[in-house]
Amino acid sequence: MIKLTFLLLPAFLFFSCSESTNDIAEDQTKSIEEEIVEDTTPDPNAPGDFEEYYPNGALKIRGKNNAEGNREGLWISYYDNGIKWSESYYDNGIKNGHSLTFFPNGGIRYVGEYENDVKIGTWKFYDEAGELLNEEVFE
Repeated sequence: MIKLTFLLLPAFLFFSCSESTNDIAEDQTKSIEEEIVEDTTPDPNAPGDFEEYYPNGALKIRGKNNAEGNREGLWISYYDNGIKWSESYYDNGIKNGHSLTFFPNGGIRYVGEYENDVKIGTWKFYDEAGELLNEEVFE
């Protein structure tokens, strides 16, 4: 009988001191719920002005959508340090017109024209020091 008491006593103490699994699951659920943050990512296809930001608060892209939710006019994107990355013009969601892309140092990477989302004319490509590397003609 004493042996049985010594065997059952540790088991009784172990189970009486342990936290129930329901309590653990409830605690985990509470901490998950507390971590839920509102998604503030803007809808890129919503009509009107559009701006998106990097996590550091810097502007990532800016432009305007027409009533159908397609890009319209000038759209500008930026590196996360605020330096301009690119400029492109859109007509009902299709690239049309002048397009520029920049290096992170602000220098022009390449420049050219689009017509109905197709490169046309002479495109110029530069290195980071601003030296012309290449010209390519698109028809």
